[in-house]
Amino acid sequence: MLTSSEIKNKALEIGFSACGITEAKVLPLEKENYYKNWIQSGFQANMHYLKRNIEKRINPSLLFEDTKSIIVVLLNYHNPTYHKNKKSTYSFSEYALGKDYHILIKNKLTELADFIQKHYPNSKNKIFAGSAPVLEKYFAYQAGLGNIGKNTLLLTQKGSYFFIGEIFTDLVLSYDAPVVENYCLQCDKCVNACPTNALNNSYCLDANKCISYHNIESKDEIPKEIQLKMGKQVYGCDICQQVCPCNKNAEPTQVPEFSIKKEFLEWTDTDWEAMTEPVFEQVFSDSALFRVGYNKFKKNY
Repeated sequence: MLTSSEIKNKALEIGFSACGITEAKVLPLEKENYYKNWIQSGFQANMHYLKRNIEKRINPSLLFEDTKSIIVVLLNYHNPTYHKNKKSTYSFSEYALGKDYHILIKNKLTELADFIQKHYPNSKNKIFAGSAPVLEKYFAYQAGLGNIGKNTLLLTQKGSYFFIGEIFTDLVLSYDAPVVENYCLQCDKCVNACPTNALNNSYCLDANKCISYHNIESKDEIPKEIQLKMGKQVYGCDICQQVCPCNKNAEPTQVPEFSIKKEFLEWTDTDWEAMTEPVFEQVFSDSALFRVGYNKFKKNY
């Protein structure tokens, strides 16, 4: 018999930073209402996909039939030397400095799922790596991996610079207890540091005001009031993570694929401004940055 501890150890052996397991249950009514109220308030901006499949977000077994357990993994992407060593004044979210995380996490999750399948040939297992209606931060919290902070990110004892992935399985496993400690306590650093007041209601993000939403997700022109406050943030924004006390303990990533592309360190403002579409496609085709497209990216600075 394969134990939960053996699954977690295998996850670490594969290269994940942490692994926890939670029972697949329908969200408590309080959490369900919070999500629905967030949507009804329009805080998702034009990310219309967040309004779809709400019932599947609330009930994991609707997303993958017969789900009994959710195995949640974290993968550290932190590159603390970036801001110290870059030549440009432009800033990029750390998660985009290396290779695109979607493929890497999917491959590692597949390896973990194959390991489980080998021991339980009749089991049903489904991997998710950021492309399905999964409330991944909530499940990570339930799996004992951290708590949800006032910046709405998953906060752990080793910071918040983590990607999250899941395996939904029909196996009944041993479960971890949710984190009780509130890492935020009386701290409001992220709320006060946000240039656009996107976190003006603690534990609630208004994407209409979020810099990352506007320079990555939005297909519209960036509003003037956001442009005036976004500074040199041209892809994403890490300000709420940079000021978070939890990230004083954040360790550098050990994942080779997340090493900083040399262009992010060596290019000057002039290099970025002079970048052509062929160069963009050549240099960033394997980067998360590539998904916004050349034209959208150029408009961000």
